[in-house]
Amino acid sequence: MIPYTRPDAEKLILVLLQARAGGVHPLSLELAGAARRLAAEGDFRTAGVFFTGNLSAAAETALGTCGLEEVWVYQDERFSPFIPELHAAALVRCAETLRPGILLAGATPEGRSVAPLAAVPLETGVTADCTDLAVDAEGLLVQTRPAFGGGLMARIITPLARPQIATVRYGVLRGAEAPGKTRLRFAGAGPLPPARTRIEELAVSNGASGDDDDDAEYALVLGGGIRAREDIGLFKQMGESLKAEVFCSRILVERGWFPQSRQIGLSGRCIAPRLLITLGVSGSVQFMAGIQGAKKICAVNTDPLAPILRIADLPLICDLYQVAALFP
Repeated sequence: MIPYTRPDAEKLILVLLQARAGGVHPLSLELAGAARRLAAEGDFRTAGVFFTGNLSAAAETALGTCGLEEVWVYQDERFSPFIPELHAAALVRCAETLRPGILLAGATPEGRSVAPLAAVPLETGVTADCTDLAVDAEGLLVQTRPAFGGGLMARIITPLARPQIATVRYGVLRGAEAPGKTRLRFAGAGPLPPARTRIEELAVSNGASGDDDDDAEYALVLGGGIRAREDIGLFKQMGESLKAEVFCSRILVERGWFPQSRQIGLSGRCIAPRLLITLGVSGSVQFMAGIQGAKKICAVNTDPLAPILRIADLPLICDLYQVAALFP
C-alpha cells in the first residue's frame, strides 16, 4: 500500500455520512455543511461516502440534498447490521480511490470506531472529538479540540500524512449555508475481509442510552445543586412539563444518581438544543464543551459567581427547587 504523502493527496474533502433510523444522521448533515465551508476556505472539492444495507427513500432524499458535490453510495447487505471493521475496510478502499486530503466523520460511537480503524492502513492519524475546524493559508486542516481535561483548546495540524482525519462532535458546527443538490453515485462494495465480529443479538434502543435525543429541541441539565437522589423525580417532572430531555453533569454520575449515558460534557455527550436549562450546574470548562451548540441558555444557580451564569442568555440567581416547584 502506498502511504498518502502530501503531493499525492487530492484537494478533496470526503465526509463519512452515517445511516440512522432509515435516514441520515443529523450530525452527518452538519459535517456536509462544514465541508462546504472548508472547501470555500481552501479551494477544495467535496464528496461523501455512505454505507447501507438497504438505501431507503428518506436516506436517498437526504443524501441528494446535502449539498456535497457528490456522494458515493455503497449498498450491500454486509453493511447491516453495523460492523466497524467492514465499514472501515470499505472506507479505506474508497479513500484509496478518491485520495482525499481531508476525511471527516461524526464523533458518534460508529464514527469513533471506524475512523481509527481506517487510519491505520492509510498510515495517518485521527484528531478525535473536534469542536472546530478551519483551513489555514497553506491548505492544512486546523483541528481544534479540548485538551488537558478541558483546560485549554488545542489546535492540531497534520503536516504530512493524508488524509487528515477528524471526528467532530454533535452540534458544534451548525450554521452553514443552505444545502444544495448532490449527485449520487452508486458503487459496489467489492470483496471485504471476513468479519471477526459476530452479532448475536440486536437490542432496540429506547433513546435512554443512545444518542437518539442528542438533537432534542429542549434540554434540562441537573447539576451538583441537587441535594438528594429522591429529589430527581421532581426535576424529571419539570422536564416532562417542558417536553425537555433530562441530562446531568458529571458530579451526579459520580454520585451514582444517573448513568454515564446521561452525562453532558467533555467526557460525556454534546447536545445542541434550541433551549437549554441548567439547574444547579456550576459550568466547568469540561461541561461547557458539551453545550457549545445550544441556541439559548437559561441557567439557575444560587452562586452569583458560577461560570455558567456569565454565558447564559437568562441567568437566574435563585433556588432551583423554587423553580422546579413552578411546574406541576
